[in-house]
Amino acid sequence: MGLFRRRFEAAAPKIHVDILEDHAVLREGLASWLEANAQTVKVVGKYGSWAELAASLGHLSDVVLLDIILGDRIPLRSKIQAILSTGSQVVVCSSLTEPLVIRQAFDAGALAYIPKTAGAEVLTTAVLAAARGEQFVLPELAGALDVPGPRIHLTPREHEAVSLYLGGAGGTMADVGASLGISADGVKKLLVSVRRKAHDGPEPLSRPALRELLIADGWLLPDQ
Repeated sequence: MGLFRRRFEAAAPKIHVDILEDHAVLREGLASWLEANAQTVKVVGKYGSWAELAASLGHLSDVVLLDIILGDRIPLRSKIQAILSTGSQVVVCSSLTEPLVIRQAFDAGALAYIPKTAGAEVLTTAVLAAARGEQFVLPELAGALDVPGPRIHLTPREHEAVSLYLGGAGGTMADVGASLGISADGVKKLLVSVRRKAHDGPEPLSRPALRELLIADGWLLPDQ
């Protein structure tokens, strides 16, 4: 019986995990950490940017461990939903603990949100739960699920446009249009719509003011 059990355990299928983390030391550390703390976990893909992972969207693992701040200005919601569309599950692992960011991740379909200060056993538990299709919420983060949702309601296209236009160093309308495959005029129309939804006062919002408002409403990340 013992021999049978050992053979069964040896043959048990591994949970394949991909890691998207732009800091190489953290990426390698997470991989070693996971495999050392969970015998059923095998880290398959290690990606340093969203572009690298996006090139492998058709070949992702069971669970993707996703960092948030990657310097690419692509909305978190878009990344999570792109990963989910392949059949993989998402566990977010980030230094950000703002309630609106956490809620955005869960609303987009992530099954867990783990602060980078958490221990190995917490991360392992979250990955194993995600592989089973189960949500894992740390008690100290549970309150984030009860915070009010965004006051402003943007379409996915508006969210993409405003993230590219206002995130990080920002970009011109032509730059944003090239990324989205539309004209600069098309980008302008999207941004006009965003401004109209965000502000109904007589004076138009400046670019910095719009950025701050969208950060406060959870649409843009503070360090995006």
